[in-house]
Parts: sequence; structure tokens; C-alpha cells
Amino acid sequence: MKPAYATTEELTTYLDGSVPVPSDSDRLLQEASALIDYWAFGTFEIDSGTELPTDADVAEALRDATCAQVRQWIEVGEENDIDGLAGTEVSLGSYSGPRAPELAPRAKRYLKLAGLL
Repeated sequence: MKPAYATTEELTTYLDGSVPVPSDSDRLLQEASALIDYWAFGTFEIDSGTELPTDADVAEALRDATCAQVRQWIEVGEENDIDGLAGTEVSLGSYSGPRAPELAPRAKRYLKLAGLL
């Protein structure tokens, strides 16, 4: 299995106490990394030993995008990605409107600024 682009320690730093770090953060980081791989169209070199990007700027963008994706899942629930209904209309209690997008807006920005989208 390919390593995640961020560690639980990096996620903890990214969240900066604003929300609790989930107990299953390793799994979420792995899933978020797979989603980031799906969206990241840029080409970048991978170290054959670590299977991570060799370019520090690319590695930073992928790390931050991965953490941003996990942050979205903490806020809106991972099922948003699992059930395939991201961006569709939903009514929950007094809220009616679109569900969160599949790729977190912050993750998208990190990837776009790094030339990976």
C-alpha cells in the first residue's frame, strides 16, 4: 500500500487544535491521499524507496491537500465521499442545499497553486 501524503502528527499540526484529531486518522489520511492522487493531474517524480514525491514543494502541497481533505471529512462526514452524492442537493433539519464537494475546496487550492490541477 502506498504511503499517505501526511502523518497523524502533520494532521495534528494542520488542525492546530481547531477540531479534534480523529482516532482513525491513519486510515483517513490513507483514504484522503488516494483521493488526492485521483485529482492531482500534475506529473512529479516519486522516490522509489519512500514512494513519496522528491520535490519538497510538491510534497508540501500534497501533504496540505491531504490534511485539508481530512478536515472536510471531520466537518461534513466521510460518507460524502463514500456514497457518491457529493455536491447533490440535500435537506437535513433546517438546512436545504448542496452537499459538500468531493474534493475539499482548500485541498483544491493547494493542488492548483502547486500546478497539480
